[in-house]
Amino acid sequence: MIKKLLAFSFLVFLSFAPKAQDSLWTLLQSQTAGENEKVIATFKSTKIISAQSNETLKKRNLDFRVAHLFGNMGNASGGGVHTLYGLDQSNDIRIAFDYGITDRLMVSVGRNKRQENLSGAAKFRVLEQTMDDKVPLAITIYGNAAFTPKSDPENIYVPAARRMSYCAQAILARKFSSRFSLEALGSFIHRNLVDLRINPTDKNDLVSLGFGGRFKFTHSVGVIADYFYNFRDESTGIKMYNPLSAGIEIETGGHVFSIMFTNAVGLLENDFIPNTPDSWSNGGYKFSFNISRIFKL
Repeated sequence: MIKKLLAFSFLVFLSFAPKAQDSLWTLLQSQTAGENEKVIATFKSTKIISAQSNETLKKRNLDFRVAHLFGNMGNASGGGVHTLYGLDQSNDIRIAFDYGITDRLMVSVGRNKRQENLSGAAKFRVLEQTMDDKVPLAITIYGNAAFTPKSDPENIYVPAARRMSYCAQAILARKFSSRFSLEALGSFIHRNLVDLRINPTDKNDLVSLGFGGRFKFTHSVGVIADYFYNFRDESTGIKMYNPLSAGIEIETGGHVFSIMFTNAVGLLENDFIPNTPDSWSNGGYKFSFNISRIFKL
């Protein structure tokens, strides 16, 4: 039933966009410089909270990003006053460099504390929404590959190739107005190795459908949120939950400051989408923040 509702929601999202008469290839071929004014700033960053947005960096811009995800805030999930509601703990830290090769192509390298993942990624804006709605949607593709140098907890040797994981995403976004933007993400994750001792029915491949959005209350303040629904076997050894994130976005003097909360346990798609054992209902939500500094090279 849930899968049918999600599929229906996805179709409703697409139906909001006016139907283009030409095929995607025709639209791509017909786009020439200066022909149609592009919609800008569908989202204010390359990520919403946990989800990638459709945005990429401008050409020759280098973004040095530090993301921090604290521990659970609720008492039932190990938080509470004795951990300063999770601020004494650190679930994940990500240090990354993102670089705009062109205005539409971005590459990234980064390292995560959790699982010690080393990752590389690329993001390309296939199609950009136009003001005249001849192109009603922005379409972006994203992919990454990650490697963990961590050995098996029982010190069993695992070949390096089996410690790789991959994520591929297609992102469909639309800016409906200056206040409201929405996107849908189709994700495919492949992990070369899954631990069947923990989850006996876990699979190497996982398909996920995500949604993300932003609504501005004022010129400088808005709410942001994203959610991933995983199409997986629910009879696994450890219950895994769908990642849900929400926050407040504040624009101050050309910078964007966000206050974010999520039940996701990590900051890398390959990790948090399939492996989130914490739930909001059980106090498993965490505070998160990003620090970003862009250099024009």
